[in-house]
Amino acid sequence: MYELLMELGTEALAVVAYAVGTLALSLLGLVAEYNSLQHGGGDALLAGWFAVMGVVAFAFAVQLGRRRLLPRIAADS
Repeated sequence: MYELLMELGTEALAVVAYAVGTLALSLLGLVAEYNSLQHGGGDALLAGWFAVMGVVAFAFAVQLGRRRLLPRIAADS
């Protein structure tokens, strides 16, 4: 009985961790893109850097969500 509870707890913890990671990367990308827009009128190099980092963070969030989070959620259903 404890083995089953440990297995379910581990799976639930993994799903929560991947969900939090995906959300954190998405928010980081959003903040970077917002900073890019704020610096757009001034320093073009810094604005470009923020824009690229925002896209990279969004790409990592999508990959984490697709490769790790969605299969675990689909397996639980």
